[in-house]
Amino acid sequence: MLKRIRFLALYGLSWILFFQLFRIIFFIYHFKKSLDLGGALLVQSALHGLRMDISFSGYILMIPTLLIAASSIKWKWYQNFLHWYSAIVAFFMVLLTIFDLELFRAWGFRIDATSLIYLKTPKEAFASMGAAPVFPLLVLLILLLVLVIKILFTIQKRTIPYFSGSSPVFTALLFIFLAAVLVIPIRGGFQLAPMNESAVYFSNKSFANYAAVNVPWNYSRSLLNEGFDKHNPFNYFPEDKAKATVTSLYHHGIEHEQLIDTTNAPVNLIIIIWESFTAKIVEKLNGVPGITPQFDALTKEGILFTNMYASGNRSDKGMVAILSGYPAQPTTSIIKIPNKTVSLPSLPREFRDFGYNTSFYYGGETEFANMKTYFLQQGFNTIVDKNAFNGADMNSKWGAHDHVVLNKFLTDLDQKKQPFFTTLFTLSSHEPFEVPVKTVIPGNDQEHLFLNAHRYSDASIGEFIKNAKTKPWWKNTLIVILADHGHPLPEKPASKPNEFHIPMLWLGGVLKKKNITIDSLCSQTDLAATLLNQLNLPSKTFNWSNDIFMTNRTSFAYFAFMNGFGWMRPNGFIVRDNIGGNITEKSGNLKPEEVDYGKSYLQASFGDYLKR
Repeated sequence: MLKRIRFLALYGLSWILFFQLFRIIFFIYHFKKSLDLGGALLVQSALHGLRMDISFSGYILMIPTLLIAASSIKWKWYQNFLHWYSAIVAFFMVLLTIFDLELFRAWGFRIDATSLIYLKTPKEAFASMGAAPVFPLLVLLILLLVLVIKILFTIQKRTIPYFSGSSPVFTALLFIFLAAVLVIPIRGGFQLAPMNESAVYFSNKSFANYAAVNVPWNYSRSLLNEGFDKHNPFNYFPEDKAKATVTSLYHHGIEHEQLIDTTNAPVNLIIIIWESFTAKIVEKLNGVPGITPQFDALTKEGILFTNMYASGNRSDKGMVAILSGYPAQPTTSIIKIPNKTVSLPSLPREFRDFGYNTSFYYGGETEFANMKTYFLQQGFNTIVDKNAFNGADMNSKWGAHDHVVLNKFLTDLDQKKQPFFTTLFTLSSHEPFEVPVKTVIPGNDQEHLFLNAHRYSDASIGEFIKNAKTKPWWKNTLIVILADHGHPLPEKPASKPNEFHIPMLWLGGVLKKKNITIDSLCSQTDLAATLLNQLNLPSKTFNWSNDIFMTNRTSFAYFAFMNGFGWMRPNGFIVRDNIGGNITEKSGNLKPEEVDYGKSYLQASFGDYLKR
């Protein structure tokens, strides 16, 4: 009997140690962030994470514990079963660990069930990881898998064959009891609340908290509870109070500064959504010099918005923020659920209903992240994607490069019936940061590849604007250039607000003023109401959009990332971790109640998402 207990103890302990090993590998893979934390916080992260490691090891141990009750007489079948069980579990644990290493670098949070939506379009999903060191990661996967399986098989070989005969009834009762006891470590102890992320979050440093999380536990939890589709997990205040707080931030009226000449209305509208276009690479916004010379030059011909923030950190969230004026969710994405997105307000639909010809252009796969369904619901008459391009033009892992798509776009615009509302989404500045031209920004590390890709996108957009100025439709057209989201790169200066800070530029023949900057704090979600009001179209359905030029406007910006949010005001900001409840970053002279404004916004916006 003791030999059986000894086997289970060794088996469970092995998994606890494996999870600590996986955490050490995570530290090494993200060594720059680890160095920033320092040794003391790294050790604390591992120790706090131990509790969640034990919890998930308990889950793994549950089946071997229950089945060992039947090994009182014969044990060979048990050993054969454990071989298969251990190999399968090891494969999935190691696979999640390896994927998480790279996805954390790209996304900034531990892998969870939100990754599944991207697997519906596997080619695009793998393209997004094209910049990853695939071969070293594959080698690491194999080595880890061999190591884990070898140790588990050795434990089984040296213990299971030595099981001695025992009373079937006593054995069954004992190990059923032990299986029941496993519930204690699984739930994290005897406390009222079962194991959750808060149990391991301990620091105001986000990376330390993320590292403490057990990846398989996190993935399994999100898979079982994806989207929090029944209950709002962000209940901080009575619902009416949270809603009233948010309502007080918006002032819907008709008085606003008019910067668009609508004398020859209707005005054509072009929105260019620039992939990962962070303010950190725009010299005009104190970013890295020499990356966007065309954009910088064009600011003298238009209106530059210097203080805009993306609502989310993924393209699917950016699309909804821009086209529906709807804020991002911190734990899911509304675009995944057509029954919800169909109820969202829609810029293209508003323009279509007023007689505009609407279209959307993208050189890649529009099915990616379920975006095509959303675009169709939004009211685009025409969707042009990779299927419209020749095979020779599909020379990016994502599809057709930016200059190819922009050239077709320009040609098609000449044939379009006016007025038109059309949107173009670039792709070349997405990972793996491939470009079809000679390298301008040398360097093979991620940051320089990122900068070089943006230099190419900048040149492509600059050439498009140059040619567009020669077209008859230019004089009655407004062009808006903005990002779908920001980016962690370049890594310095490192802060959440910097990751979400994005540029926006208005160009075209209908501008009343040029070579000016708008420094008002604003969000991607504010574009919808701003455009509609400028063009004298109704904007009342865009309840989450705050007209940038509205008289007596309350200036604020909200952004969401995986289980956290940022709250920006003109005099400062806070960044909050939703799990631990910690303020991880802050600046300026915000009043204490501003935290409640951010929490109310999170609660009310997620509550609205649930009700749709």
